[in-house]
Amino acid sequence: MAPATIETVDPDVSPDAVDRILKRDGCLVVRDAIGHDAIDALLDDLDPYLRRKAGGNGDFVGYRTKRLHALLSKSGRTPDFILHDKVLEIMDLTLAPWCDAYQLNSNSITAIGPGETPQPLHRDDLLYPLAHPSERNACCTVFWALTDFTEDNGATRLIPGSHLWDDERVPRDDETVGAAMPKGSFCVFVGGTYHGGGRNTTADEWRVAMFTGFALGWLRQEQNWYLSVTAEEVRRMPERLARLLGFNLHKPFLGWVQDFQDPYDVINGYEELSSGGGDLYADGADRPVAGARVKVV
Repeated sequence: MAPATIETVDPDVSPDAVDRILKRDGCLVVRDAIGHDAIDALLDDLDPYLRRKAGGNGDFVGYRTKRLHALLSKSGRTPDFILHDKVLEIMDLTLAPWCDAYQLNSNSITAIGPGETPQPLHRDDLLYPLAHPSERNACCTVFWALTDFTEDNGATRLIPGSHLWDDERVPRDDETVGAAMPKGSFCVFVGGTYHGGGRNTTADEWRVAMFTGFALGWLRQEQNWYLSVTAEEVRRMPERLARLLGFNLHKPFLGWVQDFQDPYDVINGYEELSSGGGDLYADGADRPVAGARVKVV
């Protein structure tokens, strides 16, 4: 039986406490993690795009839901959310044990409009044919509340503990709990946790979220960043962000360019044929195997 609420913590919660909650429930809410000024500035940047954006055309994407992508090209405020210290701390807990480097899987705005119906319940790791339950997380998702999330306006519904279910069990709507949270908070859940957008029963209230998903660095990303940002945009962004987008090596030998080079070096001016290449072994390894700190299951 799912608990009556999703556990909510403050931004200064310890990594050990976060790890314990996520292993038990598969989800939690971090309240008041970013200031309203940062959110309002982001929404001001995105408003012209959201006004023009049409609703979806399907039960999963919604008919009264607007989804906006390629945010990095639309607002310079986007990295404040992707690179948030608490978010990356949680990704270090949930994903870093299983890969050489994790990556940004997807990033978008999800604005649920009045009259929208509930989204079908699903797991975000449905993209990958990996069995449940598993000690390993394939991906981990953050939903930033850019407006208040309420039961009436479409707060994301989750089933705490469902990451521990097998692949035969079918989720039910009456098992879900709404992730009600104030603007500036975020809900985080591992890839095996069943969830879905909620029903918006309001007359004129939009529930606006930023979806920020991360995945293991050896999986194909859901969103194709290489056609979403230009090379010049990559050169201007922080190195951590560029590498999260996939302009990065995942050792050993995954994702190299030209002469076995790191993609980040190539996009910043490496000249082809200037090197014969080297052994792209994981740090501390003397042969082509997963790094010593990476758990293999």
